[in-house]
Amino acid sequence: MRFKLRQMEVFRAVMLTGSINAAAKMLYVSQPAVSKLVAHTETTLGLRLFERAKGRLVPTAEAHALYREVEQVYQSALRVDEFARALALGPASLLRVACSPSLAPAVVAPAIVELKRQLPALNVDWHTTLMAGMPLEVLSKTVDVAITSLPIEHEHLEAVPFMRGRMVCALPPNHALAACKRIALADLAHEPMILFRRDIPFGTIIVAACQQADVELTSVVDVTRADQALALVRGGLGLAIVDEFAASEADCIVRPLVEDLEMTATFVYSKFSPPSRSATVLMEAVCQRAVQLGRRIS
Repeated sequence: MRFKLRQMEVFRAVMLTGSINAAAKMLYVSQPAVSKLVAHTETTLGLRLFERAKGRLVPTAEAHALYREVEQVYQSALRVDEFARALALGPASLLRVACSPSLAPAVVAPAIVELKRQLPALNVDWHTTLMAGMPLEVLSKTVDVAITSLPIEHEHLEAVPFMRGRMVCALPPNHALAACKRIALADLAHEPMILFRRDIPFGTIIVAACQQADVELTSVVDVTRADQALALVRGGLGLAIVDEFAASEADCIVRPLVEDLEMTATFVYSKFSPPSRSATVLMEAVCQRAVQLGRRIS
């Protein structure tokens, strides 16, 4: 390994501070030690990383490119450090959760509040992500449980349905279609639409429904997340078809669709690692939230 972790740390400090002296103070080491390690790094890598000008170090183009990679490694190292700290506190002290963005405000957030009420000492690492990346996150143990808007099929993953929902139409205020109790896909044929990309699950559902209804929708902007679509709807750019859970948190007009575009939310975890106690408590809280919304699968 030509570029060792300590060299990366020193290089990062110099990039952030702009000088050997400031980097030494940041790292609580001597100035000669930093200067020597920077020179050694340039020699071993065969790269000129800094130009010396009036007592300051000016990063070269190669240094800027290298810094972007080093910063990713540094942030990963911080996550490993946090994970090691959690392990030292006990195997049940950390729960890592991923969920579909549309489920975050109305479903998962209230469940995490309840989880923390029951297990106040538990550390929770929660983030939203697209479904395409969830299998790898679960199987690589980056997350303990994923909560998806739509089913995920994978031979090494357990997918447990817990809630049903439907796609709805979101409209800007004062739109003519707001007078309708329900909106058909055909009603949207001549409207500017904000649509999910065709290569993600929600986009696939909408494309299939339009084909079945023999309707072609015109997209003015393609998105990957419901909150993006709803923000554009609120701005008056067009209409959107999103899931009802995302729409429930939106400040816009929402109408059900005539066509039944159903979604099934699931818990996803590895078949090789049964859910921990904290994961089970979270899933129970999510299920309770589904009951409150009237969407629990019995």
